[in-house]
Amino acid sequence: MKRSHLFGTLLVLILTASVAVVAVVPALAHNKPEDPPAPGTLKSHGYGGYVLLQLPSPATPSHPYNLRLAASHFDERSANGEEDYLDIYVWSPQYPGGSRFVWLGGITDSQEGFDFMKAMYTGYVGAEMTKKVEDKDIEISKKGDVLTVNLTKAIVYEIGNPWPQHLKDLNFTLPPMTLEFRGFDEIYKEEGAPTTLAPPASGAGWTTQRTDWRKPAWVEVSIPAWYRQFLIHDVGYINTKFAMTWTPPPAT
Repeated sequence: MKRSHLFGTLLVLILTASVAVVAVVPALAHNKPEDPPAPGTLKSHGYGGYVLLQLPSPATPSHPYNLRLAASHFDERSANGEEDYLDIYVWSPQYPGGSRFVWLGGITDSQEGFDFMKAMYTGYVGAEMTKKVEDKDIEISKKGDVLTVNLTKAIVYEIGNPWPQHLKDLNFTLPPMTLEFRGFDEIYKEEGAPTTLAPPASGAGWTTQRTDWRKPAWVEVSIPAWYRQFLIHDVGYINTKFAMTWTPPPAT
């Protein structure tokens, strides 16, 4: 009886130790430190919002009816410091090979961000048309589940030579506007695949990767110059936070 009891005790101890090892190994794997970033890697953090606007027509003055707006507030941890940035995409029905959204340019209140965009994307019409404005001209802020984008300055997009006619046809003036995103539902993580810039981008060879923590949002848009007091309602999402990484080309 004593030998049997001893054997049973040892078996329990061995099984308990095995379970402990099995539990610890995944924990150690989960806490394994990440590989260090490549020399010269740049990182940015912040929050923002996105909406695809299908605007009512007709309106005066004439303007695009399909706009894609992507707002980002980069915080002080970011490579270029704090920045409010708004990307403008316009639907091009005459684009060679088929209709598509065209990046028409960004609006930024940061000289460092403006210079970085030029350094990376010169060769695209969007880089040439990106505008630097004053802090007071654009403000992107978030309080709880509400993100507000305030553009107080009219932005003129006037594409000329040597760009092709299908891009010149997109010229218009973006008037002052306010967008209010109200988040609802649960946050989900969206991890984008790494993308390497290709020619004609001046930053060809750099690789960018972005991870977003998103929440669906109701979006209310006010554009008085186009629609007076009429409010446009749409659905988009809030990026409650994001992390971006820019990795330089491998040394040759």
